[in-house]
Amino acid sequence: MLMLLNTAWLYAQDLHIFYDVFEDTVYYQIDGKAVAQPAVKKGQQVILHVLNYNDYIYDLELETEAEDFNVPASGSPLFGGGSSGSALAQFRSLTGGMGGTGFGLDSTRIADQGSGMVDQANVSTATKAMARRFASHLQAMEDIESEIQELNGYLNKELQSQAFQQIALDEVRQLRQHPGLSPKKIKALSMDYLKPVLGVRRDEPLNIGEVVRRTDQSSAIQKTVEDYEQEVGQLQMELEKLEASRSVLFEAPDLPDTDRLALAVAYESAALRVAGYEEKAQSVREQLTGLESLQLRELTELGYLYEEMQEHRFEQKFVFSPDADLTTFRIRLNPVDSALQQGVRPKQLNPIKLNTYGGLKVNASVGVSFVRFFDRPQSYSVRDSFIVADDQDAFLPIISSFFHFYPQSRRQVSVGGTFGLGIGVGGDNAGLQTYFFGPSLILGQGQRVVFTTGLAGGKVERLAQGYQPGDVYDATILPTKSIYELGFFLGISFNIMGN
Repeated sequence: MLMLLNTAWLYAQDLHIFYDVFEDTVYYQIDGKAVAQPAVKKGQQVILHVLNYNDYIYDLELETEAEDFNVPASGSPLFGGGSSGSALAQFRSLTGGMGGTGFGLDSTRIADQGSGMVDQANVSTATKAMARRFASHLQAMEDIESEIQELNGYLNKELQSQAFQQIALDEVRQLRQHPGLSPKKIKALSMDYLKPVLGVRRDEPLNIGEVVRRTDQSSAIQKTVEDYEQEVGQLQMELEKLEASRSVLFEAPDLPDTDRLALAVAYESAALRVAGYEEKAQSVREQLTGLESLQLRELTELGYLYEEMQEHRFEQKFVFSPDADLTTFRIRLNPVDSALQQGVRPKQLNPIKLNTYGGLKVNASVGVSFVRFFDRPQSYSVRDSFIVADDQDAFLPIISSFFHFYPQSRRQVSVGGTFGLGIGVGGDNAGLQTYFFGPSLILGQGQRVVFTTGLAGGKVERLAQGYQPGDVYDATILPTKSIYELGFFLGISFNIMGN
């Protein structure tokens, strides 16, 4: 259990790089949280997500460039003219702009016009009975109208499907290779085309049986139109009855003028609506003559296209475990053959640079060191038969070369160890070798400045044969010896070659 948890934690620490190709933006996440300046440990997994990338137009070519900071060793316009509304305009033209209550007619119900009439107590029983008959005809017309609205919904859907089928396949094919639209928009528009044709609701899976059923919708639509026309005929019959009741009521001497006006308004409104339904029925009949039956092969192809677009993510994922100090990702988009023919040109995206840290680094630098021995070097001479010692310089400048070994920090500052070799310049120390060992403070990664301190070991001249300063000595040449002694140093160096 502990091992599983540890594995999950390690995976959660992976760096995810998200490159949005269409927006040309990059952002980074570790453990689901945004990171402003990413850096990963060497060997840690890096997942590059190339998002919003239209692989119907481009083939993606990814090149990685590793660098260590070491010592050197087109098509036709969318929707027939670039306007996203032209295809919808074709559909509206084909279907007559149907939609809403009463095929676009006023949404007020027929029966609403006759409510509340002839309620006065001074009206005769016969007049009230005739008014109730008038209202019953209005109610019957409302019930028929509800049936018409239900048929309207079905016809609207099927005619939309038929109309979309005529343009969906070509439009979606063109849509997929439209360079001016984002892949997200392409997918959304493609779904808007394909769902009505295939009878798919929301994001439900495609029903093959429904696809087969829709290959011969003309007869079903024809039957629905006949039912629609029958309902309109029933509505016309009720209108005639309504007109008869109105005529009788108008002859009633005790009918108030206000109710007489309400009856006239209710009848005229109902007559206008019936005329509107008859006109729409004729319009639908004319539209049917221009529609072709959906072919099984075409619908099957549209079904495959729907499944493809529904699952298509318009992205690619690459997994790396970088070991170099700096990894550069270079993404190039090369147009496919069909896109090249349409004038689409290759694209070179902005490079993504990723620093890594960790692992043992060994680098070199050259600079200058200042050495001070624990016992100050001296020069010796004989004066008045006595050995005399004179102190030399307090420190020695030495041209130095260093080898640094350190774990690379994720920041621009690292701490490590250093071994070095120096050659003395000027004076008695010219050409003498000095060795260095100690800790270093390394600033930078590619171009570095290194501050080093620690122990220094080099040769100094000392009296030999047991002599000490102040001893009596009669000879001219003093016996001396060159021996290694320790001291401390401070050095500054730079990498003058390589990275």
